[in-house]
Amino acid sequence: SVLKCHLGASQNVYRLLFTCICYVFAMGLVSCEKGMLDVDGGSATDEHDGGTNVVLSIASIEQIPFMEYEATRAAQEMSFLCSRISFVVFQGDNKVKTVTQSVDEPGFGKVSLSLAEGTYSLVVIAHSCSGNATVSTPQLITFPNNRVSDTFYICQDINVGAEEKSYDLQLRRSVAMFRLVVNDGVPADVAQIKFYYTGGSSTFDATTGRGCKNSRQTVVLDASPDLDSYDVYTFPHEETDELKITVTALDRAGNTVVERVFEDVPVRRNMITKYVGDFFHDGGNAGAGQSIQLFGDVEWQEQLFPY
Repeated sequence: SVLKCHLGASQNVYRLLFTCICYVFAMGLVSCEKGMLDVDGGSATDEHDGGTNVVLSIASIEQIPFMEYEATRAAQEMSFLCSRISFVVFQGDNKVKTVTQSVDEPGFGKVSLSLAEGTYSLVVIAHSCSGNATVSTPQLITFPNNRVSDTFYICQDINVGAEEKSYDLQLRRSVAMFRLVVNDGVPADVAQIKFYYTGGSSTFDATTGRGCKNSRQTVVLDASPDLDSYDVYTFPHEETDELKITVTALDRAGNTVVERVFEDVPVRRNMITKYVGDFFHDGGNAGAGQSIQLFGDVEWQEQLFPY
């Protein structure tokens, strides 16, 4: 009986010890998870104890005003221009808060925050890339695979007090577009069209609204006989810039069918530069011709070049 009591007491001690170890381990996992969640969102000390005190709403995107539309209509219109939005708040060099949204989420284009009183720098990036933008600093913003889509932004200071304050944000377009329009039809054996271009940037500085690195950009688009227009984007280093673009039509095995080089292609922020002509036949040399036609569009101004 004494032996049984001794063994029973030992087992109880072991059970208690095992339970304590599991509890400590579980608390460690919870702490780790909280740390991971706070990496991009700021620490708890950044929070305002009184609840939401900042409301950010995208009121307009350059040349596409939403103010006269009802909220649901505005969200629908905005979804045609971008599919992802990042709201990033900095205080000095410290990233305090990051909120990302995708177009299929409720409240796309609007976010409520809780921040301690003070002055902050706000960066908002709206785009349609395959993943979220990486906003390392307001001066250094990159995108998945260095692929640039139609992109809109704002960079401004916000002042946060004890009372709730709303900001209606007006975003500007930050990119230039190069559009190739093929008049002679894409042959059936062409599977892809590759664009390799230099002179622009795939990295963005929201404080200047311009590209901030000299990038070699490569974009490969699926081709089809039913599709005659192909678009690529860049962040100009200045309001106006020039690109050198090599356009290569590839067959399904990756072999070159036709290749053309476009020299000194003028691009400008918030402008489409169109090259229109016979791409697959000897209808003219790439970039030839001095006639430039400028005309307005609902969304973009367009600059037209024959080739």
